[in-house]
Amino acid sequence: MNREQVLLICENLIDQVTALKGFIQLNHSNKKIDQSFNLLQEIDNLEKVVKELINQLLID
Repeated sequence: MNREQVLLICENLIDQVTALKGFIQLNHSNKKIDQSFNLLQEIDNLEKVVKELINQLLID
């Protein structure tokens, strides 16, 4: 895995974490809106990215 691939995966991870943080902050600010579906989607996306990183690291 080259440097650019690692950076791209890390950027994707940061994006997912930022989205999760935003949904949690929104949920905390506005108790009337249930963000659990959005949170689960973002967690699934984060899980996929982490698995991709693991697979790439195992290949190299």
